[in-house]
Amino acid sequence: MPSSASDSDSEGENESALGLVLDRSATSSTVSLEPMDRVDALQKANTELGRKLMEAEKTLQDKLMEHDMDLDEMQGRLEELKSELSATKREEKELRAKEVQFA
Repeated sequence: MPSSASDSDSEGENESALGLVLDRSATSSTVSLEPMDRVDALQKANTELGRKLMEAEKTLQDKLMEHDMDLDEMQGRLEELKSELSATKREEKELRAKEVQFA
């Protein structure tokens, strides 16, 4: 099924938010360079890719920490709701017992 332009825009935004390297053509061809110039160009490209990798890893770690905090919060809320449900069931049971007793 073809995707709409807004789908591809949101995908691009999501990928850039993750710090992913999408464009591999950022470095020019090194074929025409002298060997030492080629090594220098490749080392610069490698350094830049290493920097981008570190940024992407930091971004992913930050997101992981945020998701872990959200998970802890949701688990706490789930426990609260389970306690509320138990109390409500207990109260309902007591009311039914009283209803039978007075009927």
